[in-house]
Order: sequence, then structure tokens, then C-alpha cells
Amino acid sequence: MSLLVEYTVLEDKAKAQIDALRKFVDGLKALDDSGFSYTAFETNDPTKFIAVLEFDDDAAKQRFLDSAPFNAYRDGSKDRFPGPPSTTEIRLVASTRG
Repeated sequence: MSLLVEYTVLEDKAKAQIDALRKFVDGLKALDDSGFSYTAFETNDPTKFIAVLEFDDDAAKQRFLDSAPFNAYRDGSKDRFPGPPSTTEIRLVASTRG
């Protein structure tokens, strides 16, 4: 299962969002859980971000949602986001990644 997450941040919060994403990903890496991955992208619009989440199964998704790094990131994001993110379930069709 994979998810595409698209969201915007308040105009003056782009740098804070990048810093928060780096801290969040460092926290996820420290969990050493290979059952999920999280990749974040910034766009040409400094307020728009995209993330791709990949889960091996529902249990991995739940571990991600229950993780301390995710909860800290989510709780800290409230002052950066003007509204909720858009989430779309996506399925891999082809990739150059192994």
C-alpha cells in the first residue's frame, strides 16, 4: 500500500516545515523499521509539499501511525498547515528503483 500526500503550509512556514520534515525522517530512520518508508518533496511553490508513504502491509502502516516520530511531527505541524492534507492511495505500476 502506498499513499500520496499533498499539502500546503502557511507562506512564512516553509523553512520550519523543511526543518520539521528532516527531524521527522531522522526519527523514522532511528526506528529501524523496514516495513515502511516516507519520502518528502518540496515543489517550485515554496508552500506546496508532496510526500510518498509506502507500507509493506497494514501492520506496518499502523506502526508508522503509532510511532513517536509521526505523532510528534503531526502535533507540531498544527501551526504550519492552513488545512488538512490531501491523501490519495496509489499503486506502483513501474519503477527504476530496485
